[in-house]
Amino acid sequence: MNGYLAYLWLEAKRQWRDRQALLFRLGLPTGVYLILIAVQDRPDRPSGSPPWETGRMVALAALGAVISGLAAGPSLGEERTSGWLRQLRVTPLRPSVAVAAKIAVAMSFALPAIALVAAAGGLTDHVTLHWGRWISLVALMWLATAPITTLGALLGLTFAAQAAQGATNLAFLVLWLLGGIFTSPDSLPDTLAAVSRSLPSYGAIQVGQAAAGGSLIPASAVAVLAAWTAGAGALGALAWRRVVVR
Repeated sequence: MNGYLAYLWLEAKRQWRDRQALLFRLGLPTGVYLILIAVQDRPDRPSGSPPWETGRMVALAALGAVISGLAAGPSLGEERTSGWLRQLRVTPLRPSVAVAAKIAVAMSFALPAIALVAAAGGLTDHVTLHWGRWISLVALMWLATAPITTLGALLGLTFAAQAAQGATNLAFLVLWLLGGIFTSPDSLPDTLAAVSRSLPSYGAIQVGQAAAGGSLIPASAVAVLAAWTAGAGALGALAWRRVVVR
């Protein structure tokens, strides 16, 4: 355990000192949100629940979760290609420690990424929630990042460095364009809407909307998030076995 904590601390310190990572993972979602607040007009007759401004904030918080959650992929792909994961086998540390550290650090970025978007919503987009709902929204959306982070680790364990970067970019585009962030499933054709509702990013959005509205999280969202976590985790375990055997 002490070895894992020491490795986790070193990995966290390395990534949190990376200014480009900070700008991309923390600054980009909030920056995009602030731009949308400045240029996007409110619909004349917004309908539905939660309110339109709250829905926009939740969608951009999900963008932060996606960017930070998938970040484990490229770095794991690089370490897999360089042989670092295999080299750990000759040290007292287990190679799986590196994978666990990547996932934990990715989750550590997701929390402030979501919180910064929420803060921007409260300060500049006239989103008003009870303090308990603010806490629930950030905390539950952070927990809903787990399947996205697991997916990122799966991509890093499956593909080599450049391929892992490409696969991560593709996953980001799919989750962004089809996962409820860019547009609601209600605005898509039936087939694409069904795909959208099955993606983990939309599950995270549903969790955020439920937290903001003080309602129960839809069972469909829980099922989607659980399925993605279990599925990506199982496939990641298989990919890990191939990494260790080589």
